[in-house]
Amino acid sequence: MKVTQLDLDDFLTSTSYDPSPHRFREGETPVSERSLPVIYNCEKCGYSISFKTDDFNKHTNSKHSNLQATDKKKVERAIRQLKLKNKSFLDFYCPKCGQATILLFDGGPSGYWGAFEFRISHIFVLKFQEEKKTIIGKWRKMFIMKKVEKNDENASS
Repeated sequence: MKVTQLDLDDFLTSTSYDPSPHRFREGETPVSERSLPVIYNCEKCGYSISFKTDDFNKHTNSKHSNLQATDKKKVERAIRQLKLKNKSFLDFYCPKCGQATILLFDGGPSGYWGAFEFRISHIFVLKFQEEKKTIIGKWRKMFIMKKVEKNDENASS
């Protein structure tokens, strides 16, 4: 399996939560009391997974992983190679397709009120190497089919 980094904007509805005690209008709920769901759309199957601010709060500086030990080691190796130290993570397997996904983030209390904030910095997924071989195999088949079609056209001319 191979660890692949994804573009945040392509798969997340939001990459940060920065609470503020300010209100825009009188009578409005302060921003820090609103909940912000972060929705991740699976890169492989498109399944939507929603996370709450509390999910990131629980995983801040946590060592708990939802991945199998072998998958976790591959991800840790990739993170070390990229020199991404002191990042919190939230990892999971997609409920629909089973693809391992890791969200790296920085989180902690902030501002005057000490409300929890976070910023997602990276998304990694584990991909099977067979997928690459399958794609190359499909390209070869297409190339061979075009070659055969071209030969058939030349033979009939």
